[in-house]
Amino acid sequence: MIQQLNDDLRDFAEYAAGHADEKYLSLYLLTDPGYAENQSQIPAWQVYLKNAVTDVEAGLDPTQTKQWKSVRLSDNDPNKEWARIRKRLDKYLTSYRPEGKTLALFISPGSEYSFELPVRLPNSVSFGKPRVQEFLWALDEYQQHMVILFAEDTARVLRVALGSTGGEMVVIGDDAKLRQLRKGGGHQHEGFRSDELDRRFVRQAAGEVDKYFLKNPDTERIILGGNVEIANAVLGSLHRAVQEKVVAVLPIPAASAAHEVAALIRDTAEAAEREYETALVDEVTAQAQARGRGAIGPVAVERALDRGAVRLLALPYPGEAETVEPLLLQAIRYGSRVEFLHGAAAERAAAAGGILAQLYYAMN
Repeated sequence: MIQQLNDDLRDFAEYAAGHADEKYLSLYLLTDPGYAENQSQIPAWQVYLKNAVTDVEAGLDPTQTKQWKSVRLSDNDPNKEWARIRKRLDKYLTSYRPEGKTLALFISPGSEYSFELPVRLPNSVSFGKPRVQEFLWALDEYQQHMVILFAEDTARVLRVALGSTGGEMVVIGDDAKLRQLRKGGGHQHEGFRSDELDRRFVRQAAGEVDKYFLKNPDTERIILGGNVEIANAVLGSLHRAVQEKVVAVLPIPAASAAHEVAALIRDTAEAAEREYETALVDEVTAQAQARGRGAIGPVAVERALDRGAVRLLALPYPGEAETVEPLLLQAIRYGSRVEFLHGAAAERAAAAGGILAQLYYAMN
């Protein structure tokens, strides 16, 4: 899901770059049917949208705001740009049915791009340059953790999305039936000492974890649990790229309910994220000071983006829209990752210019 959303957002960024002269209505609408305020006869997001459009139109020429019902979408008259945007919005909403938690809409006179996001975002609107940092923040919040719980001859895999700021937990998937890994029965011992681990079983379990990870590219972190002796043995046999994603081995009972697993990993997951962010800021700052693979501040970051040198952007949320939005759009086009910082890491980034970049190569 996350990779597909990134790919679709990249398509929009390419369009926006080719149509930089157009104005965009950027909308984030909390459309989640499970949200209490959306369960009235008129959902709260619809009330917000009506008022938001009225507010935008209050700042426009009244002649433009009255034309939208009769305007043709093919009409290229610059005086009818808002009318075309308004017409596209009305046409889109006529058949819209919520599928996610937040609807992100970017509408210009010549296009509309819509995205269903898996995270609840507050309703918001802007008119002018496209506003994408809320979109990227939602993806950053929807960090998927793969939790693998081992029993004596079985493994259970859960995928849990934990908001990086300690918000909503979502269990995305749970192989409720523990998968039988050992063929032909298991050990007869009550205990399961490390010197009795079956090497074939460990290799097979590690291979299954490697394959599962490759099939789920949205996974940011891995936590192993259940029988910790088995989990540690499997950890030692994982592919190096998968090992690097493992942040902890925890004694979580393999039969725990999914919501209990999510609650048990929260503190560990949050600590790992804060540690990663601190290390990232340390590394980029040191590299920038040594004229290596780091850039600090909008000017240096923009220069690196222009040269296609940016591997990852890091910034506090929210950033100053006028400064960061053009940089974020450019980063999206070039396939750069975007990481939003929290706590002490965010404060350090803000003091250093508000945005940092990890580079593919050093720049002169």
